[in-house]
Amino acid sequence: MPELAVTPLPFLKKIFTNTVFKNFSYLSIGSVLSQLISLLTIIKITQALSPNDYGIYTFLIVQGTLLLTISDLGLRNIVIRSIAREPARANDIIFNSAVLKSAAILFLSLLYILYNSLFGSLNSEQLLFVFLFSFISCFIKLFETAYLGNQKMLPPALVNLAFSIVWFAVIYLLPANLITVTFLFILFLAVNLVKAVIYYIFLKYQRLLKGEIRNFWSSSRGLLKESWPYFALILVMLPFTQFSNNFLDLNSTAIEIGYFNLSERLIGPVSFVLDFALIAIFPNLSSLWIKNEKQFNRFVSVGFKYFILLALVFCFLFTLFARDVVTSIFPASYLPAVAVCQLQIWYLFLTSIDSLIGTILGATNKEKMILKLGILRSLISTPMLYYGSTFGALGLSYGYVISFALFQIYLWYVFKKTTRIKINLSGMFWLLSIALFFVAQFAASHISFIYKLILALAVLGGAAFHISKTYRLTTT
Repeated sequence: MPELAVTPLPFLKKIFTNTVFKNFSYLSIGSVLSQLISLLTIIKITQALSPNDYGIYTFLIVQGTLLLTISDLGLRNIVIRSIAREPARANDIIFNSAVLKSAAILFLSLLYILYNSLFGSLNSEQLLFVFLFSFISCFIKLFETAYLGNQKMLPPALVNLAFSIVWFAVIYLLPANLITVTFLFILFLAVNLVKAVIYYIFLKYQRLLKGEIRNFWSSSRGLLKESWPYFALILVMLPFTQFSNNFLDLNSTAIEIGYFNLSERLIGPVSFVLDFALIAIFPNLSSLWIKNEKQFNRFVSVGFKYFILLALVFCFLFTLFARDVVTSIFPASYLPAVAVCQLQIWYLFLTSIDSLIGTILGATNKEKMILKLGILRSLISTPMLYYGSTFGALGLSYGYVISFALFQIYLWYVFKKTTRIKINLSGMFWLLSIALFFVAQFAASHISFIYKLILALAVLGGAAFHISKTYRLTTT
């Protein structure tokens, strides 16, 4: 008997009621809206600040993020995974993680003071800003993981969106003469402090912090035992995840830092969609691997290619229209950021595939394999990034794309050998990625807007046609 076609209504109903789809939708829609609002906020900031001052302002945020990343101690995925598997331990996990991370931030702050005295250029006030930002953000990220572990993605999406709107209103109501690096950062810290408090109140109200707090030493020892491979991975990944601004600070100028960081913010909406897609599926993959490994393999085999296709389409469209967007809404002094973000978006494409592989390996408890790959990636990328930074933001971006493209060859080989999961049409998608990269780079600066629009519609139509013809529900 021939296979019955899947009727549209049940097909859509099963998709829209799927937990992963709903979690991804909440996070991605909320985050994209937040990023778009943030982009409007940045427009006002760049109109008031020169590229040099904007470089200093964003450098402070990036340095705070650097301390925040190291002080995580690799706990983020472990906290999400542990709460997803044992929700009754949420209170213990969150509390003891907070103690560990706070102690780490204090220690790292002392080390950063030493680094700044030898190589940096921040004054005492700016150092204080960096430390306060990392401390406040530590609690915001930790409270977010409590929601993610409980697979409740709507509240953090709403909170992030609400505070993006608040920050937007603060900036646009602020007189232009008051927008200085110092005053801007003080307001930024105040808004984030309120956000952290709101997160905690919501967690208590929704009773998501369940269970008793266990002995700190035994609980934290258990967390660190699981997280150390992730922490080691964070350390080896620092050169290409967090040191870009430091390389530019050492080898270039604050203006180049401004261009680079503006490009990072411009690709923010695409980055957040891809990041939250991974965040949304991680707790589900972790529990699915424990319950049904065969279904886990089937889910990965089918879903991987659609993730690649989603990332590819987003990055292609961004490259195509980036110049039109930047030239229409930003001051002319920021125009050099266009070429930077057109390269950075393809680094984002490569690293999103990298992150998806890491998510799959993490869900299957292969942290040591992730660490080995991270060490190799760092050895390949760091020299290229440091050398590229001597040519400013654009040179640094070339370093990112070239080094990660080379690493993908080995990464893909190891992933297929380790998991033995066959990814449908993987070769075709990689060839398509290379072709669209060159097409987008050429078309972005050589064809008119109307032809770009036609090209974009053709790519979107092709992607939609492929999905409609190949997608099959993998659950019964």
